[in-house]
Amino acid sequence: MSIVGKTSNRYDDEFKAHAVSLVVDKGRPISAVAADLGVSQPALRRWVKLSTEPEDSVDKRIAELEAENKALKKDLSDAKDTVEVLKKSVAIFIKP
Repeated sequence: MSIVGKTSNRYDDEFKAHAVSLVVDKGRPISAVAADLGVSQPALRRWVKLSTEPEDSVDKRIAELEAENKALKKDLSDAKDTVEVLKKSVAIFIKP
């Protein structure tokens, strides 16, 4: 009795990028691309998810940082205005 082990296919990054491009850029269904290229649908689905997730995460983080930066600039401007008002009021009280 012999047991035949399942061999796993390793695909290079170029092959994966091409497969993802067919789905994302060309709009072809995952099932059709997987069948044409001889890969499993779950594998192709995972490649597509991994290729789009980081961009979404980065874009979201950039938007959050831009909003935080805008709020901090406003706070700084308000603080500078307050300092100027305080300087003027101190000057008025110090005058003889």
